[in-house]
Amino acid sequence: MSLSLASLLSPEHVHPQFEGTSKKRLLENIARAIANDEDQAELLLDGLQARERLGSTGVGQGIAIPHCRADIPEPIVHLFALSTPVDFDALDGQDVDFLCVLLVPTDANEVHLNLLREVIQIFSEPESREPLGLAFDQISLFNAVQRLFEGPICLALFPSSCDPAVATPPP
Repeated sequence: MSLSLASLLSPEHVHPQFEGTSKKRLLENIARAIANDEDQAELLLDGLQARERLGSTGVGQGIAIPHCRADIPEPIVHLFALSTPVDFDALDGQDVDFLCVLLVPTDANEVHLNLLREVIQIFSEPESREPLGLAFDQISLFNAVQRLFEGPICLALFPSSCDPAVATPPP
């Protein structure tokens, strides 16, 4: 079975109007939003910051994909739409206003790379980001991202991991 972004996404993992005044503060807030307790938040923050020290996960055009390996049984995806764009040291110098955070089990090398490749390719399409800017609450953002992860762009890029039975064109 091939894991896809759509299969890992739930409304509880979508965070509209998320706050963060700097890259550091944003990563701290993300770790607290995802973690079950303060100890787990510290471990997650350490992992995300260690990955950022290797190079920014700000891939450009307002998108960042912070990711790390963690002591978890299954991959986790969280999406954050920022209330105010933040300087994330992105490759193109633009501030980031949307983050897709990937957490994968420590030994899931292939899954990690496949999910990372999927999210980069989906968000590299300019038309994929437009509906995200129009979604201001959790359900509308979840629906917009779900359509994106299951829709025609995903089907064209990843036909084996997107379910055509539920694919709908973007509005």
